[in-house]
Amino acid sequence: MVNQQTISVHVDDRESRSGVLDALKKQDGVEVRVRRLPVGDYLVDDRFLFERKTLIDLTISIQDGRFFSQGLKLASSPLRTALILEGTSKDLAASQMRREAIQGALVSLTLFLTVRPF
Repeated sequence: MVNQQTISVHVDDRESRSGVLDALKKQDGVEVRVRRLPVGDYLVDDRFLFERKTLIDLTISIQDGRFFSQGLKLASSPLRTALILEGTSKDLAASQMRREAIQGALVSLTLFLTVRPF
């Protein structure tokens, strides 16, 4: 007999159309709750916080400035945080944003998320 621990996942209510919610509900040992999260899209076991972006939304959020404000909110969280990117190179090509601009934004966010004050 295997002792399986239940994983608790809180999903932001704005993520209900992503398909991830349905996939999580099908997993054994995963307890899913949908609610509005103040930061991030997925809160796992009150320890890990994930922001999920499609590549199209990534480029739009870089252009309108949301990307950095969301990144700073994530970085200020006491939890372990990560950004999940979803899409293909075709999605990036369709955005007409230069690859270097996207890479620069991602490098900046990585620094925000990994360099924390003591």
